[in-house]
Amino acid sequence: MNKYAIINQKRYLPDGRCLYRIVAKRDFGKIKEGTVGGFIEDTNNLSQSGDCWVGDKAAVYANARVTKNAVVRGHAVLKDYAIATGNAVIEGRALLDQYAFVNDFAWVGNSTYLSECATVVDHARLYCYGYRSKSGKTYMPNVTGMARIKDSAFLEGRVSIRDHATVGGHSQVIGRIRLIEQAWISDEAELHGHVLVAGTAHIIGQACLCDRTVVTGNALIGGQTILGGKSLVTCDAVVMVTGRLDNVTFSGNQYVTNRNGSLNVSTLQRRQHAIA
Repeated sequence: MNKYAIINQKRYLPDGRCLYRIVAKRDFGKIKEGTVGGFIEDTNNLSQSGDCWVGDKAAVYANARVTKNAVVRGHAVLKDYAIATGNAVIEGRALLDQYAFVNDFAWVGNSTYLSECATVVDHARLYCYGYRSKSGKTYMPNVTGMARIKDSAFLEGRVSIRDHATVGGHSQVIGRIRLIEQAWISDEAELHGHVLVAGTAHIIGQACLCDRTVVTGNALIGGQTILGGKSLVTCDAVVMVTGRLDNVTFSGNQYVTNRNGSLNVSTLQRRQHAIA
């Protein structure tokens, strides 16, 4: 027996597309028989198996799919070829379009916007806020390109993550953060403020970047380093200190540590990132 049916309550989109409301025909998961759900275009948008559901005023249409035990609720929208599967939750005013993919126990809420081939998996949680371009005409995605959010990463604010950037581990990305190109954030790293991480830079360990810090090139920030102010770390520089540094610049092959309260800057000839 099918778990839901389409009823004669319609919702028309600006492009003329017609969506139909659903109602549960039997108990499954946390849904009881007779529960009125959200809107889909046809039964290809929501699987009849598993405990997946589209609730409240959420909408799933075009070639978007909700499968397994995923839940889409609130005013969330999935369109194009977006997929929510596993035990994922999409809520609030979240928007997934193009080939966005959310799986496992990932949670996407607020007005987070996932686009292109953005991937959110594992136990990652995104509570971002959508924003517009400087002209105000274009709604900008929070996570786009081939960007990947995984593990137990937590994102909040007007973040912009694109290209092949990756956020994982137990890291926290909060504020107006920009992660582009092949930036890698992992372990227990934290980013706050208006930080930019680009190139193949890696932020690992318990490092914290805040204020208007910029990290680019093949730079590596780790340990218990805290970089604030208008700090810049670029090229092949490595910063592994305990404590806070403000308004500093490191570049080239500089290797920065501290010992007995003194900053030590030496030179590395060659370095490669070690990523598990």
